[in-house]
Amino acid sequence: MLVSLLLLCAPLPLQQEPDLGGAVRQLFADKCVQCHHPDSDSKKAKREFDQAWDLRAVASEWGDNLDPEMALLVEIAEDRSMPPEDSDFLPVTEAEAQLLIDWAMASTPMPADGNPFVDLEMAVRYLPQVESEALAPVEKSLWQRILILLGHIHAPIIHFPVAFLLIASLLRLGFLRTGKEACLQLEVFCLWIGAPTAVLAAGLGWLNAANSGAGGQELFLHRWIGVSVAAISVLLLILHKRMRRKKWYSLLLFALAIAIGGGAHLGGEMVFGEGYMQL
Repeated sequence: MLVSLLLLCAPLPLQQEPDLGGAVRQLFADKCVQCHHPDSDSKKAKREFDQAWDLRAVASEWGDNLDPEMALLVEIAEDRSMPPEDSDFLPVTEAEAQLLIDWAMASTPMPADGNPFVDLEMAVRYLPQVESEALAPVEKSLWQRILILLGHIHAPIIHFPVAFLLIASLLRLGFLRTGKEACLQLEVFCLWIGAPTAVLAAGLGWLNAANSGAGGQELFLHRWIGVSVAAISVLLLILHKRMRRKKWYSLLLFALAIAIGGGAHLGGEMVFGEGYMQL
């Protein structure tokens, strides 16, 4: 009887709250950090977010403590768009997606043990660099900012030569099939727009690469194809009046269209990541 009374009067043990931060840290270790880090082979993952080794960076980039429902992490979890379908990792399960949503809605708490690092080795490697960049940002001069702005114009400008030079190639096909002079007149009109804008786009592309720190084989091929397209388009424009009916002129125009396609594909892979055209 006494024992029963003591048990009834004894304080109930406190119920521990779930360690959302610790669970999310493990989830990021399993399915995120292998791609989202500065040395990742996935260019798209590295460009979009390269600090998945640090939950503090994840919370800052993908969370929203003022309005958690609007957090990017909630959107990703609801769509279950990560990892992508072509990834080597299994997709996020419904329970894991709910875990991410709960973590975001709880204002992204850190793990109970106080360790926010998903991968300690990466933290040792990358944390000093991240902190030094945050503490000592490099102040750019006005001229440097102007050059960077001009380089960024490469992306919208490049659509003009791509469109008009490809249309010129299609008009050449129309001329070879129908023999109509109107096709040649429209063709030279397209060259008058395509050739100068190709030169401008190639120059701005080199400027953009110089100020972005980009590199690699894809960039090398992309910009030299761009220079070749600009040079050939100018040559075709100059020779159009005298040589437009020559067979080699048609072949050169078709080769130009193929080069544009190859250069555009390389540019797309640099921006959107490898395999962006795969179905």
